[in-house]
Formats: sequence, C-alpha cells, structure tokens
Amino acid sequence: MTAELQILTVVLLIFIIKFCQLAVYPYLRPALPKIYYGLAYPISILLLTLISWYLGILHLPVQLSLIPFAVLFGISIWKKQISLPELKANAVFDVIFLAGFFLLLAVRFAYPGILPSGEKFMDAAILGSVMNNAVAAPADAWFGGAPLTVYYYLGHWMCGILGILSFGESAVVFNLMLPLVFGLAAVSAFSIGELLFDRRRAWIPILVLLIPSISLIVRICCKDGIVMALWNATRVIGDGAVISEFPLFSFLWGDPHAHVLGCFNQLTFICLLLVMLTRWKELSTYGHWLLAVLLSVSLGTMPVMNSWDVLIYAPLYLAGAGVLIAKLKKDSMKISVNEIKPLILVPFLSIISYGLFLINMVTSGGSSILGVGFVTDPSEILGFLGIWGFFLFIVIIDGLKTLRRFWFLAAIPVILFFFGYGSLGLALFCLLLLILKKEKYADTFLAAAGCIILILMELIYVKDYMGPDFYRMNTVFKFGFACWFILGSAAFLMIGRWIRGRFAGVSRKRFLATAGIIYVILIFALAGCGMGLSGGYGGTLDGSAWLKTEHPDDAAGISWLKEHADASDIIAEAAGTSYTYSSRVSAVTGLTAPLGWAGHEAGWRSGLVSVDTVYSDIQMMYENPGFTLYLMEKYGVTYLFVGEVEQEKYRVSLPANGLEQVFAEGNCAIYKIA
Repeated sequence: MTAELQILTVVLLIFIIKFCQLAVYPYLRPALPKIYYGLAYPISILLLTLISWYLGILHLPVQLSLIPFAVLFGISIWKKQISLPELKANAVFDVIFLAGFFLLLAVRFAYPGILPSGEKFMDAAILGSVMNNAVAAPADAWFGGAPLTVYYYLGHWMCGILGILSFGESAVVFNLMLPLVFGLAAVSAFSIGELLFDRRRAWIPILVLLIPSISLIVRICCKDGIVMALWNATRVIGDGAVISEFPLFSFLWGDPHAHVLGCFNQLTFICLLLVMLTRWKELSTYGHWLLAVLLSVSLGTMPVMNSWDVLIYAPLYLAGAGVLIAKLKKDSMKISVNEIKPLILVPFLSIISYGLFLINMVTSGGSSILGVGFVTDPSEILGFLGIWGFFLFIVIIDGLKTLRRFWFLAAIPVILFFFGYGSLGLALFCLLLLILKKEKYADTFLAAAGCIILILMELIYVKDYMGPDFYRMNTVFKFGFACWFILGSAAFLMIGRWIRGRFAGVSRKRFLATAGIIYVILIFALAGCGMGLSGGYGGTLDGSAWLKTEHPDDAAGISWLKEHADASDIIAEAAGTSYTYSSRVSAVTGLTAPLGWAGHEAGWRSGLVSVDTVYSDIQMMYENPGFTLYLMEKYGVTYLFVGEVEQEKYRVSLPANGLEQVFAEGNCAIYKIA
C-alpha cells in the first residue's frame, strides 16, 4: 500500500471516529455532566462495534452501521444541539484523543512489522479474517474457517470494521489498532480527571498509560537494550514463569492483543463507575437510566473483547452499586425502588447486550478454564514491588494519618514475610489502611478494589492449559493488567488531590507550552523505543513491508495472493508452531488456512477437536503426492503455498498431474487444482 493510500486510510479513520463522536455526544449530557463530550469518543465506538456486530450476525453489510449515527447527527443539527461555542469549549478532548492517537502512530510507524514475535501473527490473522468477510462469528483463519466462537475477538472486530469503513488494507489497519485504542484510552482517562478535578489537574490520570514499572526503570539503569529491558521488566515474578505486563510495555511491544484492545473500555467503565458513585444524586431519572445503559454496554462488551476483564469488573460494579445504595440509605433513611432500579438492571442488561455471543461461547462445547487452585509459591517481595511498588507507596503515603492511629498494622507485612507471604502481607496492609481511613474518596474505593485483586492473585489462580510450570501465568497476567488500571487510577487520583491549587499561579500559555514540550519529548522517546524494537524496518504503516527484505520470495507470493485470491479462498501452508515464522501467509492476508499455530488452536479448542489430525494431514498433503489432491479437496484448499518454511519443514513431493502452478518466484511457488 503506497504512502499516499496509508495517509488516506488514517485520515478517513479519524474522520469516521470524529463523525460518530459528534453524532453521539449531545445525547450523553443527561448522564455525564462535564465529560459527555469526551466520553462520547469511546462510547460511540462501543456502539458502532455493537451495531456492526449484529449486522454481521445477519450477514448484512457492516457499512450500514453508520446509518444510526447519521440519523442522530441529523437530528442534533436540526434541533441545534451542536454549536460552535460548545465545540470550542470542549476542544481539549479532541486534542487529547488526537495526541494519544498520533503518539502511538509514531511508535507504529517506527516499528510496523507484523512479526512472529509475541502474538502479532495471530492478531493480524484475526483482523484480516474480519476484514475479508465481516460476518459474526468471523472465520477462524487458523482452523479452516471454523467460527471463532472459541476466542474473544470483539476488539479485532472493532478495528476491522473501522478498517473496512476507512478502505484500508489489513496490513496497514494492523498498525492503526494500537493508536486507536491508546487515543480512546487517553480521552477516557482524561475524562476521569475532568470529572473529579479542575482542568489543570485533569491530565493526571493519563499517566496510568505512560508510567513505567519500577522493574523497567531498574533494567534501563542496568543498561539492558530496549528489547531485553522491556522483556525482563515483565518477568520479575516467579523466576520468569509469570508475565506482569503494564500498558507502556504492551503499547511499545506492539501486539494488538485482546487484553490491550480492551484497555480503553476498562478506563471507560472506571469513569462511568465514578460518575455513578459521585454524581448519582445530581442526575435526573432519565440520567439514571441512561447511565445504567452506558454501564451495561461497557460491561457487556468485556466478555467479548477480553473475557478476563469481566471477572474483575462485574464484581467491581456490584461493589460500587452496593456502596452507592448504602450511601443513599444513610443519607435519606429510605430509598425509592425507582431510584435504584437502574442499578439493579445493569448486570442483566450487560448480559443481554452480547447475549448471542455468550450463548455461542457456552454451547461451543470446550473451555480452557479448568477451575480454581491455591497458590503454592507466592510472589517474591522484590519482584512484586518491581511491578506494584509505586502505586502501593502512594496508597501508604495517603494513609499516613490512619497509620499513626493504627501503627500496629505495620507488623502485618513483616510477620507474613517470615511465612513466605510478604507480597500478600503488603497488599493486606494497604487494604486495611484504606478501610480504616476516616475520610473516604472515590479513589479510596478504587484503591481498595486494586488491593483486593492483588491479595487474590497471591492466594488463588485460574487453572488453564498453561501447565504446572506456568500455572499462575494467565491469572497474574490478565488480572494484573486490569489491576494496573484500577489501582493506578486510584493512585493518580490521590496525587491529584494532593496537588490541588498547585497550578493556579501558572499562566495558561505557560501550561500549554510545557505540555507541548513534554509531548514532543514523549514522541521522540517512544518512537525511539519503537526503532530499537523494529530492527531497522520502520518508516511505513504497512506491517508486511519487512517481508520484502527478509523473505522476498514469500513476500512476492503473498502479494500475488492479495491480488488474485478471493476472500473466501483457503490457502494451505505449513502448519505452524506458536511464536515462529510459520503461518505467515494467513497472518498477513487473513486468508483461511487449514491450521495455523497449532498450540494456540489446541488451547482454544481443548476437548472439541484433535488438532493433531489436521497437523498430520497437512504434512501428508506436502509429502505424499498420492494424498495431496484428496487432502486439498477434504479441507477445501484453493491454493497450495510452497515457500521457504514448507521446504524447511517438509520433504515436499507434489503430484506430477492434477496441480497447476499459478505463481513462481525464487524459492516460492503457488499451486491450485487443475
């Protein structure tokens, strides 16, 4: 894709996002005081995703999803609900979204490759499949086109639909996924600050996206290269058997994986929850119901975007609703049923929003979740502090008054340390400080929730297919990532309280100039990190461009398929080993292969099918000419790709008759049944 077309895709993408935001924001006023304009960015994209998903179920063109937004926009213009003064007054939200978007766009421009490192191949394959044929559930490009009901794919769907609407190619849209999510996350975090602070302090919660862990700072001070510093910084617990990702790592590493794509919705939900906790009494009855619907859409999106999130945020909502109801009862002694009815209905409405997906997931017959177990080797205290130390330090500083009254609480982490549970003791100590505080704030609630998550991660884990050596891997990884936003938001809100009035004497021009300088420094710093990760293959948004240098023959064959293959065609390539260069054709094109990374499919489809059978059949397809045509017909294969991976992995022997060679260049050839 040429540079001009890449720029056009970016411009169209931003235009569509802005159009949807403008169409929605006037209708959010009754539920979201002060922040309706800003939160319209993530909410409009959540609604676009929801509408397009139901269109995908009906096999209708997803372009129709823009019609409701056009209608809402037209009504707003007719009723004069959109005015230029209002747009100017709220332009800071536009600046925050665009600043976040272009900050990550610079990183992706420096580090654009769809590489076998991490899970980029997998994420690119899902995105490409959605863009090739936007039906729900989308075809699994790594399992013969079987429905992808075994994986939470909605984040890829969201980005794929926006890619379709902006006429982009999947290899380019791949590099717009993280800028989109970062921009939406930044404006959601800013909305949290705008809700609770004056505008001079509203930017503080955005730092939850940018702050490095203590472990990363240590690795950089140890003069590790950027790749090893990032890698080692997330593997400080359990001798590397546990991953502790944080947002800055995830956005730099560049995998648009489900947990990263869902992070903007986490911050949106936190913001909505804070509106509920702090503004409920100010809202009208209509505002109550509208806020309940918004909470339901955000919460209902989580199981489909990243299922692990809902295991955290559903209990968080119930706790928040319980706190609010208790507060209402304390203030008025008697609570109207009509006042709390919207709160009660949120869990049910959230289930209904994507109910069909949940039914498909439950009835698919397989699950990689095997229950819950007890942790036998809790986190070492130094590794634990390397990830959570800064946030817990803020909680302790905020609770010093409480600690003076209950000084004996300091013995808890010391005693538990000698029993091997120092990390648990520290989290419990912080939780008790929060519970015993005289003055309770919204950040107190979030911080307590974060400490509870840390405590639970030190006591229990979710059993899955990771095996005994990595038994805590996903629990600490996925729950810890969510905890970062909850506990981190709380910590920065505490800091925001501390610095109240500190910027009053700073002129607006000086404040904006300082912000601009910091932003420029951030762009150069993060783009520089991207260049360090890219291996010199930056300078484009085309994620497949690196193939022309590293694997030119494969690149030529893939380009031929992009031009000649239909979206429904099935391409045979070497069955993949996870985290390797295999399965690269389906990854870059989104075309369906009989089998991609076998380890991933085996985990997703545990108990459903035998991946080993398909794996063996593909080997036979390449090595036994007597079965090649039969197996191609069995799996519906249109094109047989023979490149460097196939020649290295198999003793390729194809039939002399029955196959037509349709492409050949260097060590790459493509065949179809004659």
